[in-house]
Amino acid sequence: MRIALCLLLLTFSFLSRAQFTYEINQEIEVEVNGKRLIMPWSGGLNSVQINTMDLDGDSKPDLVLFDRTANKVLTFLSKNNQYSYAPEYEDLFPGEVTQWMLLRDFNCDGKKDIFTSDPFGIAVFVNSTKPGEALKWRPFNSGLPLLTKGFTSNVNLKVNESDIPVIDDIDSDGDLDILNVRFVGIGTVEYHKNLSRERTGACDSLQLERVTQTFGNFEECNCGVFAFGETCAEFNGGRTQHAGGKALLTLDLNNDGDKELLYSEENCAQVYLLENEGTAEEALMTNAVRFPAAKPINYLIFPATYLEDVDFDGLADLVSSPNIYARNFMNVDFKNSMWLYKNTGTSQIPQFTFEKTDFLQDEIIEVGDYAVPSFSDADGDGDLDFFISNYANQDFASAITFYENMGTTAQPKYKFITDNYLNFSITNFYNVKLQFADMNSDGKIDFVFTGTSPQNGITALYYVANKSDNGHDFSGQTLQSTNFTLGQNETVLIEDVNLDGRTDLLVGKSTGAIEYWRNQGPAGETNYVLENTSFLGLGTSIERQNPALAAGDLNADGKADLILADQKGFLSVYPDYRTQSTSIEPIKNLVYNPLKAEYTSKNLGGRGWPVIVNIFNTDKPSIIVGNALGGIHILKNDGGRELPEEPVIDLFPNPVAENGNFKIKADRTVSVQFLTLLGQKISEPISIPANQEYPITISGMPPGIYIARFSSNGKIVGKKFIVQ
Repeated sequence: MRIALCLLLLTFSFLSRAQFTYEINQEIEVEVNGKRLIMPWSGGLNSVQINTMDLDGDSKPDLVLFDRTANKVLTFLSKNNQYSYAPEYEDLFPGEVTQWMLLRDFNCDGKKDIFTSDPFGIAVFVNSTKPGEALKWRPFNSGLPLLTKGFTSNVNLKVNESDIPVIDDIDSDGDLDILNVRFVGIGTVEYHKNLSRERTGACDSLQLERVTQTFGNFEECNCGVFAFGETCAEFNGGRTQHAGGKALLTLDLNNDGDKELLYSEENCAQVYLLENEGTAEEALMTNAVRFPAAKPINYLIFPATYLEDVDFDGLADLVSSPNIYARNFMNVDFKNSMWLYKNTGTSQIPQFTFEKTDFLQDEIIEVGDYAVPSFSDADGDGDLDFFISNYANQDFASAITFYENMGTTAQPKYKFITDNYLNFSITNFYNVKLQFADMNSDGKIDFVFTGTSPQNGITALYYVANKSDNGHDFSGQTLQSTNFTLGQNETVLIEDVNLDGRTDLLVGKSTGAIEYWRNQGPAGETNYVLENTSFLGLGTSIERQNPALAAGDLNADGKADLILADQKGFLSVYPDYRTQSTSIEPIKNLVYNPLKAEYTSKNLGGRGWPVIVNIFNTDKPSIIVGNALGGIHILKNDGGRELPEEPVIDLFPNPVAENGNFKIKADRTVSVQFLTLLGQKISEPISIPANQEYPITISGMPPGIYIARFSSNGKIVGKKFIVQ
């Protein structure tokens, strides 16, 4: 009996967790300026390192990106000369990849291996994939950092974590060598020669030896200032004025057998070409010019360059993207951070012609960074429209992007309308995070946001009241302050936590704690008092700084669940959160990976801002996640069933005692308004969340027969009830 009981409990636990299961969905069409986007829901791009390799075994190079701002690998398959987002391959890369990633075949087996940052230098992972298998990797040299022979013995090949080294065949002998800027901050380049070919006649290893610390006989002194044939100290009495990150790339521009060098650094907006006037073994650089000549790269800060064929013509193109880990200037343009220069020359003598500043980004939903999604029926047509706020645009202010739903409640199709809804950017708020909620208890969904004032740097909660019962009408309404302030990166969820009809606050603190602020009213007022500093037992933790939250019934059990997104881009679900008083174990393996045939915990873009919304008209809503990369992911519950056309609503008990209570439960989110038999309104509309037994207090209604009028997605349902 005990064994049977244990098995039953285990089965029940598995079934309850299995309700929170999702697939990354990319089916919903998005149209921008008359063009249908190829991969709108791939999640945005900011600070991107570009590589190619065969992901799916079809012998065609696919695209593998690493975004430094999200510390995330992104994978795209090449099909019919077009890229498609393939997130399932991301989970096949080692979790140790960080800061930078270059894919290079160092052992000449035809499969690219991984070079990435390590606290002690460079980590290498060998591609051990067998034909017909999914990608597999094993640590090189038992996981020890890469070694090179120094002045006397082997030492770690140290690379600053913000640098991007060169991993290339510098001396044209068939094995891969390494160039890196000296770790101590002096602006000279070290050359680590691979002696694998010389010692064994094969190119299947990394036997490195530091040949020189002054490759090319130059030193970088400052942005665009180089000392050739001398040190910075000797060059006009100058000196190296910085120790920021450096990014290097080698390429042979004139087919003379030696490597030119592209050089950029952390405090500079340009990339400089240092032409090699020496040989492959003895490089000599004597001047530096901005590159490419016709339209030089001019990104605001720290552009890095990559050489890969990204347009399927067999010629390596030049792509540039910033090598920064966060927005370090207000006017950083993360919507145009993938500069593509097409190779219009040959493989022997390339010519790079400027194509666009938004390679790949022009095919996805991209608002820059800090994309915070929200949904509301703006036009009153019964379906949900789509809004995204961002951190800042080129005018140093946040803006709201608006997509109208041109489809249905079950099959949405989004059409871009504007990237400045309500002309919001003129408020000059930045760091805006948008929500829609009824703040003044009038039954209308208001425009709510947290934002940072450019005048005083204070971040606070504001709203604009909605005048319309059906859609949005904010005309003539003034901005209302709730007098609630928070830290700049902290988050607020508007939620009626105690089901008293007033919107409370759940605050994600910079310490990692979740605070519950109860709205003590009266109705229509925003009068918040701190109720709990460690809601659900979630106190201080470095694992979830500034967590973002969403609440709703995810598994159609009639109980509200809470989603938490952390600063690393991972989601956790806390089931039935209203009945929990202490810390509970969250569910984290939410996203199905068809290649691994399992549910995994997944980085969805560096930081996440989730919202729960029923965009497929199923009994289990979806989770829409905005991220630090400025894009959006859709997580569709893979066990949901389609809802009937008419909402199913229960009102009980019926009859109800005068000044008593009854409950409403609906199979979808509905709005209810109470009327007399003659149609006179006796209440404002109230929003009832899906599948939850929502309490209603009868007050001031004399005995008699009344009508509860429910509306949802344009459908109206009336139910009579008796007060006795």
